Amino acid sequence: MESPKLDKMKEDIRQKQISVIKAAVKATLDKIAVIEKQKNEAQGLLKILKHDLFDLKDGRLDRILERQGMSEEAKNISVMAISKCDNASGTPPWYENYLIHVIHEAGDAAFEGSPKVDTKLNCSLTKTHASGSYKLEDGTLKYL
Repeated sequence: MESPKLDKMKEDIRQKQISVIKAAVKATLDKIAVIEKQKNEAQGLLKILKHDLFDLKDGRLDRILERQGMSEEAKNISVMAISKCDNASGTPPWYENYLIHVIHEAGDAAFEGSPKVDTKLNCSLTKTHASGSYKLEDGTLKYL
C-alpha cells in the first residue's frame, strides 16, 4: 500500500518527464520548420541559377533578361546583369547584342583575367562558347 503523498510525487515526476519530452518534440519540429524554409529558399535560388546556366548554354540571353526583369530575386542572385543594346532594325534576334556585366567578388579566382567592364555579346556567340568543361574552386570538374 502506497501513500497518497508518494503517488502525487510519482505523478509530478511523470508530468515533468512528459513536459520535457513534449518540449523536445516541439523544439525539434520548430527547428525542422526553420531549416525547411531555408531549404526551400535555397532551392528557389538554385533553380534561378540553373535556369541562367541552361539559358547561357542555349544562347538565350533574352530569357535571362526577361527573368531578371520579372523577378527582383532573380536579379539579385544572378552572377550577371544583362541589358539589351540598341540594335539596328532588321537584326535577327539571334544576333541582337546584349550588354553583360559579370558581378563578382574581389579576389574571386573564377574571374582572374576576365574583363571588369560591360561586354557586348549576342546569343549566337554565347551558345557556341558556353558549353565545355569547367574546373570549380573545390577541384571538381563539371561539364556543361
